[in-house]
Amino acid sequence: PTQPKMPVSHGLAMESLRCSHSRKGWRRIDGALLAAAILLLASAYWAEGFLAARPSLRARCSRRPPRASSWRLRPNSGLTAAAATDTELYDILGISKDSTVAEIKKAYYREARDSHPDKFPGNEEIRDRFQQVADAYATLADPVRRQQYDLQGLASLAFFRSNATRLFGPPPWRVLIGKTDHWLWTEDQEEHMVGFLASAIPNGIAGVTVKSVQAAYAEAKETNVAVLLERVSEEQAKDTVSQIEEYGLAVKAEPIEGERTNEQESPIQHFRRIQRDLGEASESLRRAAIEIKPDELQKGDDAEFQRWIDMVRGLRSELRAAAQGLEEFKLSKSS
Repeated sequence: PTQPKMPVSHGLAMESLRCSHSRKGWRRIDGALLAAAILLLASAYWAEGFLAARPSLRARCSRRPPRASSWRLRPNSGLTAAAATDTELYDILGISKDSTVAEIKKAYYREARDSHPDKFPGNEEIRDRFQQVADAYATLADPVRRQQYDLQGLASLAFFRSNATRLFGPPPWRVLIGKTDHWLWTEDQEEHMVGFLASAIPNGIAGVTVKSVQAAYAEAKETNVAVLLERVSEEQAKDTVSQIEEYGLAVKAEPIEGERTNEQESPIQHFRRIQRDLGEASESLRRAAIEIKPDELQKGDDAEFQRWIDMVRGLRSELRAAAQGLEEFKLSKSS
C-alpha cells in the first residue's frame, strides 16, 4: 500500500524545525572551534617564549639543529654572546668543543707534563699554568660543569680549585732485583728462590704470575739485573722490597719518571678508583664532622673539616667525569 502523504503545512513545519536544530549545532561547533583556536595560539605563544629562553632545549625539540642566526639572546635568559663563544678552557688544553672525555684526559696529561713544576723549580708562572691545566680538565671532563660552561661561560661556574698534584697522580714504580753471590742464587736453589720471590709480592697485582717471576729470575742470572715488578704503586713496590731485603738479597724500588699511574688506567679502573677514593673521603668527612666542636665553628678554626668538604666535592666531580668516560668507552666498543 502507498504511504499516506503528509500535509504541506506539516512538511514545512518539520523542515523549519530541522533547519533550526542545524543552525544551533553549527553555532555550537563554531564556538568549540574558536575556543580550541584560542587555546592553540596561547599554547604556541607560551612555548615560543619558553624555548627562546632555553636554546639547548629548543635544539633537542627541533627536528633540525638551530642555525647560528636562530639564537635570540634575551636579557633575562642568562646568556650572553661572549658566553656562547667562550673557549678559554678548551684553548688551554688545545682541544675542540666536541672532544670526548678520553681526548680531554689525553690532552690534560700532555699539557700537565709539559708544565709540571718539578721541571721548573721556583717558576711561579709554570706553577700557575699547571693549576690552570688541572682546573680546565676538572671542568671539561665533568659533564655537569662542562654544560654550564658551554652555555654561560666561566661566570656561571662556582669557584672551584682542583688539587692539581693529586689529579696528576703519582708515577708508577718498579722493582729491580740483582744477582749476587748470595746462596739463593746457586743452581740448586732456583726453585726455592722463585717461590720466595713470588711469595714476597703482594696479592692482587695484575700480570704477576709464577712464570713472570721465573722470567725475571732467568734474566737476572744472565744480565745481573732484571725487572721483577713493572708499573705498580709505591706502596706495593716498597712492601715487596722490605720482604726481600730481610734475606739479604739485592733489590731496589724506584719510580718510573715520565709516566703517571692514573694516565695508564682503563676507564673501568679509573671509575673504580675514584669511587673508592670518594667513599674513603666521605667517611673521613663524617668523622671530622663528629669530632668538630661548636667553639671551633665560632672561631672559624675548622680547616680540617673544610679540607674534607673540598675533597669530597672534587671527587664527586671526578666521579661524574669517570662515569662519562666509561659510558663513552662502552659506546665506542658497541658501535
